[in-house]
Amino acid sequence: MSGSYNPQPYGGIAAGHLTKLVWLFVFALAIRWIYTLSIYATMGEGGLLVGDSTGYLSDARSMAGLITSGKLAGWKWLGTDISTMPVFSWLLTLNVLAFGDKSAFVYVMLQGALDAVTCLFVYAMAATLKEKIALASGIAAAINPTQIVTAGIVYTDTPFLLFVAMSLYGALRWLQRPTTSAALIIAIGLGGALLTRIVIVPFIPVLIVFLLAVVLLRRSFTLRHLGHAALIAVIAALCVAPILLRNWTERNAFALTPQGGMHLAYWVVPLVKEAKDGTPWERTAAAMKKRVEERRPASDTDPFYETRIAAQVGREALLELGYSAIAKAWAIGAAINLASPAIILSPPVLQLPRKGFYATPGNTPAEKIFNFVFRSDNSYYALALLLGGIGVAIVRLIQLTGLISLARSVPISSVLLLVGWIGYILAVNGPVASPKYRLPMEPALNVFTGAGFIALRDWRRRRSRPKA
Repeated sequence: MSGSYNPQPYGGIAAGHLTKLVWLFVFALAIRWIYTLSIYATMGEGGLLVGDSTGYLSDARSMAGLITSGKLAGWKWLGTDISTMPVFSWLLTLNVLAFGDKSAFVYVMLQGALDAVTCLFVYAMAATLKEKIALASGIAAAINPTQIVTAGIVYTDTPFLLFVAMSLYGALRWLQRPTTSAALIIAIGLGGALLTRIVIVPFIPVLIVFLLAVVLLRRSFTLRHLGHAALIAVIAALCVAPILLRNWTERNAFALTPQGGMHLAYWVVPLVKEAKDGTPWERTAAAMKKRVEERRPASDTDPFYETRIAAQVGREALLELGYSAIAKAWAIGAAINLASPAIILSPPVLQLPRKGFYATPGNTPAEKIFNFVFRSDNSYYALALLLGGIGVAIVRLIQLTGLISLARSVPISSVLLLVGWIGYILAVNGPVASPKYRLPMEPALNVFTGAGFIALRDWRRRRSRPKA
């Protein structure tokens, strides 16, 4: 670690930053609202609903109907769909209650505001490390296509991202100066994230252990630090408890969601199989569905039972495929998640008639990617993908520069936290690849972008300075 590190004032944001934060919020909000208004004006509500969005909106309308009829009782207050976590369910339901047919549009506009707040947390994360990179990192978040496009779709991802950024900011603050307030920020961020998407759950104990390990290695550990860890764990447990209790009492299932096993069997296994021998995803997915149905009684409609059977079948299939195929699939998924441009998620591009990536022919992953990019049956989609990919490559180089710059100038524990979070998301996503699944990494990537931009700017100034 370089001796040049100069920690920022407590809290990470010096006095006088308020004006920058206000302008950053307005700038980020304007970009997101202009994008959403453009999509809505040209495509209507259909431009805001992609994939699972229609199901989310339908569930919110069902929940709103129960509220207006006075029939929302018992565990239904957590949401009418056991696969969707309460924070997102309530945000969307409240918009349905307040705005009716315009609820999808208003909700997406609200997401724009939430994502603008996320940009402020990115600014704060960067300021906690080095004040000089704060504004560049915040602007990187404000103009980040992945955040802008995803915020324009009725998805769970944007609210989740806000809580992720909050927890990462709290963790960076705690690493700088372990305090109860920093621990509380971590706990609130993790709790909110958990109540939005359960993908955060395995990360919580890892983060707690990491924070304690850092103070132990610094030889500054006290019982107060253990109290901070307990605070984070207790708040996380209180957030998860109602979900577990509902599923236990109603379904006799000690699980947060019925999605895990089905995701493994119908997505992960087919993609590992494809990575191993080129078998198209849809063929293996159909075969896995048949294997699950053979073990599941036709009369049993409990989704938790299906997911247990699917998980068992999926684990067996992965063992059959072998560890080398699993590693290869994870590597391919990570590469695509990092390299794919967000423009392909934008409805005007997404809805262009073409073959999807998983339906694209190819005997090897490289051939499949080449065919998808350069032999697409829609030239406009191919052009958007190619130009977007070039942009992503440039940004990744800037981020690599920023990572190296920070590793040389700030405590390595802070850099490891951000790199570890990126690695965690890549590991959890595995072979399932899309810019949407990359979104949780973006706060950390934005900080690296800001640091890289400043490092390159400073290098250019040194190069252009006349020699004495």
